[in-house]
Amino acid sequence: YNSILSKMDRNEAFRQMVESAMDQRDSTSRESRANLEREVKSLINFYVGNMKKVGDTVNRVRMLFGESVGHEIADILLSTDIDPYRLRLISMLNSLIRLIVDAKYVVDTVSDVDAERVGVVGGVKRMTKASELRDMMPSERLLMKFAKPVFAYKLAMGNVLVRERKAVRKPKIYMLIDKSGSMFYTVNVNIFEVGAISKITWATALAVILAMKGGNLAVRFFDQQVYPILTNKKDIVRMLLSLIPLGGTDITNAVRAAIQDAADKASLRNYKLVIITDGEDDNVDPSVFNKAKTVFRSVKAILVGGENSVIENSTDTIKIQELSSESLTHVIKKI
Repeated sequence: YNSILSKMDRNEAFRQMVESAMDQRDSTSRESRANLEREVKSLINFYVGNMKKVGDTVNRVRMLFGESVGHEIADILLSTDIDPYRLRLISMLNSLIRLIVDAKYVVDTVSDVDAERVGVVGGVKRMTKASELRDMMPSERLLMKFAKPVFAYKLAMGNVLVRERKAVRKPKIYMLIDKSGSMFYTVNVNIFEVGAISKITWATALAVILAMKGGNLAVRFFDQQVYPILTNKKDIVRMLLSLIPLGGTDITNAVRAAIQDAADKASLRNYKLVIITDGEDDNVDPSVFNKAKTVFRSVKAILVGGENSVIENSTDTIKIQELSSESLTHVIKKI
């Protein structure tokens, strides 16, 4: 009841729907009552929950993030303190895992033109310098050990084969993720739906995938305040499970915090700033984006299922209307 009243205060369209459901004379009252019943059933599922999929979820987390995180997740899901939110957490975790697994190939295929380059072994080529001796093929090592004249001849002719070290690119990204109440819904639907991918889960999956690429990642969640910096995928997942869908959105404050972080730590100036939000903030100060552009390598906003003309006019913006592994792939390529 309190949740519905709170949502009526925040959402004019929802308030009108509830009032229509209560008014028998309204021509749309039947449809409105059906929508209201759907909302109530979803809220009951949200607050009551069940234990059916806890074990499966914990096992999936262990496989993806390791035993230590799996144990922590099990403790959280089995804690009596979070009974009202258990189903939400399980749903979010399952969605997160599904998104990450479906988009996992992106970790190996997406490049970043501005990122740090680090050599990894891949392919075969002819040796061109002495430092490549460490990467000799096993067959060449055998020649060097048991057929030195043959090896010497191949070396003189430049025909010694070595494994090629290809340059891979590691991202450097500072990410601001909106965790206000509206981010816990899916796009185009203003009610909580069990099993649906929420905007906050999609955003977290993006952060985790970028962390899995092995690059340098700094993440801050924000609503009306800005939360501490996270730098690895395990902490990001832990934070997702501890988030409460409350509070408004202060994008200006979040960007200012990022600017201050870069001022305090010079290495962050080589990072790309990425802001993920649904844009539900009527008081965005466009000047903060101009300031951020002077501090960070680049600035991009990702609008998830929403619009904000100030943001769109102030910085490069990617708009997402579908929460899927395909949209994750698209965004990773763009940022």
